[in-house]
Amino acid sequence: MAFDPDAAPQSASWGIGQIMGEYFHLAGYSSVEAMVSAIVDSETAQLEAFSTYLKSTRLDAPLRVRDWASFARGYNGPDYARSGYDMRLSAAFQKLASGTLPDLNVRAGQLYLTLRGFYTNCIDGMIGPDTREAILAFQQSAGLPPTGQLDDRTMRALIPAPPASAAA
Repeated sequence: MAFDPDAAPQSASWGIGQIMGEYFHLAGYSSVEAMVSAIVDSETAQLEAFSTYLKSTRLDAPLRVRDWASFARGYNGPDYARSGYDMRLSAAFQKLASGTLPDLNVRAGQLYLTLRGFYTNCIDGMIGPDTREAILAFQQSAGLPPTGQLDDRTMRALIPAPPASAAA
């Protein structure tokens, strides 16, 4: 930003969809500043921007038919196969299509575990072995019963107390 305040936000990826700032117009915004402001403000704005971007670039079509390679090529460029992006998309879709939806409470717990240094994996709202291990490690460090579950007591211990000035 100090070097070039106009180019900096355009050269960064923003929001859940990781939209490059230079594509603000494809996400439905009149300027990169307007896009960044909206995306920073809410997750809903991030999803709406990404949806608009997908429709503007016609990448919604390969998503509808689960053509992961075409989507990955359009979204990540011709080198998408090098990172297996299409295969990772397919695997993520299969995982979610199994009927198990992410749990927002688990997602929040994963976030708090990450902020406290106990969890370093994907915040996906699913309790897998890594999440369970992080929960157990936190519970042990906090003197809580080692259940491996994000029960109410564990969640209360995970959530940081508000700053003293915010409580006043």
